[in-house]
Amino acid sequence: MFRCSKYNIFSGNIVAAFALLLMVAGCDRLAVEDTLTEDYSLTNQLGEEVSLPDDYAGKVLIVGYVYTNCPDICPMITYNMRDLQREFPGEDNFHLVSISFDPQRDTPEVLHSYANSYNIDQSNWSMLTGNTEEVNRVLDKLGIARVKTPSRFTEDNKEVYFIDHTDKVSLIDKKGQVRNHYLGSELDTETVIEDIKTLLTE
Repeated sequence: MFRCSKYNIFSGNIVAAFALLLMVAGCDRLAVEDTLTEDYSLTNQLGEEVSLPDDYAGKVLIVGYVYTNCPDICPMITYNMRDLQREFPGEDNFHLVSISFDPQRDTPEVLHSYANSYNIDQSNWSMLTGNTEEVNRVLDKLGIARVKTPSRFTEDNKEVYFIDHTDKVSLIDKKGQVRNHYLGSELDTETVIEDIKTLLTE
């Protein structure tokens, strides 16, 4: 696997120079964008308290942002992440995380049912919710905007609303460093798979 190094493009021929440009582009794509410097206390779909990123240290993470009542892009994000998961069977150092920005409705039990409905292998996929303030802190850190639409109420007084949000999936390395973001609903899986493999070798 290629690792970024310094080369003199004038010492080779045109083919070598072109290859260098491609490699440099790959390096730039995985440049460190930010670092999770503090831990966020959340709860997974099994009701277990987890600390992000501390509990996932040493693992390459794909992090998606969804809510279970989402009618459009969240299902596509989840399906795309599931496709990535299936590319790395038995890889202990790869983990997927979905963070709900609707903790009011997305309890651990709801997230567990959501995972089951997508036939997700939950052995290396955490569905996270938690205290609203803590969820907002981690979403703000990762650059996820969200706007709640006006609520309406059913006859039995159940609140109904939707959330407009950033369409994003993030790649985080073993040290808790954010290395890339991708369009979640239209994921270029080949590129993301290549990036995951690169970080697994670091």
